[in-house]
Amino acid sequence: MNTFKAYLKKEIIESWRHYKYLILLIGIVLFAILDPIILKLLPEMFKNEINGDLASLIQIDMKSAVQNYIKDLNQISLLIVLLTLMGTLSEEVSSQKLVFPYSKGANLSAIVISKILHYSVTLSIFIITGFAISYYYATTLFHNNVIAFNKILISSILMSIYYIFIITLLIFLSSILKKGIIAALLVLILHIVSSILVNIDKIAKFIPYNLISLANSFSTENILTTIISAILYCIILSIFTMKIMNKIEII
Repeated sequence: MNTFKAYLKKEIIESWRHYKYLILLIGIVLFAILDPIILKLLPEMFKNEINGDLASLIQIDMKSAVQNYIKDLNQISLLIVLLTLMGTLSEEVSSQKLVFPYSKGANLSAIVISKILHYSVTLSIFIITGFAISYYYATTLFHNNVIAFNKILISSILMSIYYIFIITLLIFLSSILKKGIIAALLVLILHIVSSILVNIDKIAKFIPYNLISLANSFSTENILTTIISAILYCIILSIFTMKIMNKIEII
């Protein structure tokens, strides 16, 4: 328990010191502000380039504005998160930063849990905040096809769970590979492969990427199965990571 508290405090301090909070905040929340504004200005920006009424050609409403934010979370924000957090565990192992705490009796399993929990909570807060901001601007600028806030909230929770899975997977792979950039690349590849596999109806509800599909469609179909599956994957990956860390030669 002491190790967990100490490393949780350490992660918070280092995240402030290395501007990780700022980078993650900008990478997730900035698009919530910019997307609705850009979509609103889009017809005006291209009115001289395209003949006719561009507003009638491009139908943009509140729902599509929020969906555009989800698309950015699925692409650009995900890349920012991976690049920012790819060395969370691997750098400490490769640079032997764990030698001193290990020699003092630190519990390596607690270190793993503190890292997963810290960034899971951080990203969840940023994502839910981003959805709330996106909803505010989208409803202010667009008045057609309005989505109820409770559906937006559900979508934000689904995206948060997916990001928790991504963080857990990233830390697991970095514990094996010891190279953050390789771990991040593998997570990105698995993310892309999952986006293809989710089109197979029989297995879609067991694939974590389905959380993004559900968030984007504001649907609750098979939502419980996908959530439970994603949580189970996170638990299994966390256990494997702790076992790997407990067997690794620190000294």
